Amino acid sequence: MINRSAGTGQGGPVVERLSSVFKQELGGLSEVKVELVGDHADARARAAGFISESEAPALIVAGGGGGTLRAVIEGIYDTHATERVRVGALRMGSGNLLAIQFGAPRDPVLALQGLLLNLKAGRTVPCCVMRGETWTSSGKSEVHHAVSLGGLGQFGRIPSDLVRWRARLSVFHKCAARLFGLEKVNNSEYVLAFLIRFLSCVLFRNRAETVEISGERFRLLSGVVMNFPIAALPFKPSVTVEDEALSVYLIPLSLLPHTRIIRIEKNQPLDIRFVDRDQVEFFLDEDPATTCKQLRLSVAGSITFVPGPDYRGVSA
Repeated sequence: MINRSAGTGQGGPVVERLSSVFKQELGGLSEVKVELVGDHADARARAAGFISESEAPALIVAGGGGGTLRAVIEGIYDTHATERVRVGALRMGSGNLLAIQFGAPRDPVLALQGLLLNLKAGRTVPCCVMRGETWTSSGKSEVHHAVSLGGLGQFGRIPSDLVRWRARLSVFHKCAARLFGLEKVNNSEYVLAFLIRFLSCVLFRNRAETVEISGERFRLLSGVVMNFPIAALPFKPSVTVEDEALSVYLIPLSLLPHTRIIRIEKNQPLDIRFVDRDQVEFFLDEDPATTCKQLRLSVAGSITFVPGPDYRGVSA
């Protein structure tokens, strides 16, 4: 499944080459499809539809960024078929954290070839899935899933900032991505956006929401929910992608010496209440989301991935 809108746009020769490799290597299977989708909602619906067509074991390879992969995961959870589905990820978007973690090279064709070799060899890896429960203004709860990273506080608002920046400066963004690489540009934009938001909160403290966790209240500058260590972030979580556990870092306005570090195990949710905001924005795998008054983070379980050719395991 390839997202045409991922990154700076996907199509043409790359899509044709990926389709050829996929169909050629899996030609012996009864049902092989190559789908082009236009957005995350389409990816979620197509993934759920494909899995629902049969009770047989299935593989879905997501070609896009973190949001496209998350949409596929949501589609799988919509069908309650996590036990019989395998997932692969290609680096074809701006945020490709899990694809990098699972050893996918930048070239999507090489990544797909290596992934399919691992599939034939029966090499798979469990991946922890995080669960975020949000609430609407009417009190209705909604469940979301993610597989790499969650952002809270000012960090959690950055994906929305970047959407606005890229809409206004689309030509500049595409030129920079071609010159320096989309992933590097994305990381640089995150740093710049966070610095702007940090300085804004230093000058105007009330821009940082007050949260309550286990009876303790403080102004939250930023928060990170991590499924595995990420080189671009200054944290060293004790969890790996294969563990059914998450690491949460909550940074108050008083900064790092007072950072709260919380480990979330399965069946041990973390409840965050927002004291002075009716609605708060955050993100899951770069997708913006909102919740009213509270947020519950937990471990949904694991889903099986087929790694790329460069994956060496968590001990490497």
